[in-house]
Amino acid sequence: MKTLARFGAASLALALVTLGARAADSGYVDFGKFTPAEGCEYVEVNVQPTLLKFAAAFADKDDAQAAALLRSLKRVRVNVVGYNDGTRADLTERVKQIRHDLEAQGWEQVVTARHGSKETDVAIYVKPHGDDTIDGLVVTVIDPCEKQAVFVNVVGNIKPDQLAALGKSLHIDPLTDLHVKLDRKHS
Repeated sequence: MKTLARFGAASLALALVTLGARAADSGYVDFGKFTPAEGCEYVEVNVQPTLLKFAAAFADKDDAQAAALLRSLKRVRVNVVGYNDGTRADLTERVKQIRHDLEAQGWEQVVTARHGSKETDVAIYVKPHGDDTIDGLVVTVIDPCEKQAVFVNVVGNIKPDQLAALGKSLHIDPLTDLHVKLDRKHS
């Protein structure tokens, strides 16, 4: 009986740790690996918690609001993937698949923007957590003028009023003027 009780307690502890780890990263999206196209732009930025805390310490001196936002983040990933005629279709399909997957996983699309003669296509999604925070933010862009796709994933405990500041600090123009009130009609 003692062995069963120990096994039950260990299983419960493991389940709580696993659930806690999963909940902590519920705003994370795995875009997968990207392969740079020959002669095209390629940028990959992965900022993990240690560097975010370091950046928050520096930001504290000049901008307390930015520092608070940086402290609430768990990771930031940015990929800029240039494409050519041979890779355009695959990359465009990948953006569409990521968007579809986000919607299927309960992410809410808060921005859709298409502009320009060649139809630059922007979509921004948030992963709500309760009524007052967001666990994650995803930005996907297909930019035919620059011949590139952009993927951004920001993971953390983000308050909606911080989204405009986040857009400004990360140069994500559609977020700069965004004011989001989470809609709980889905709950």
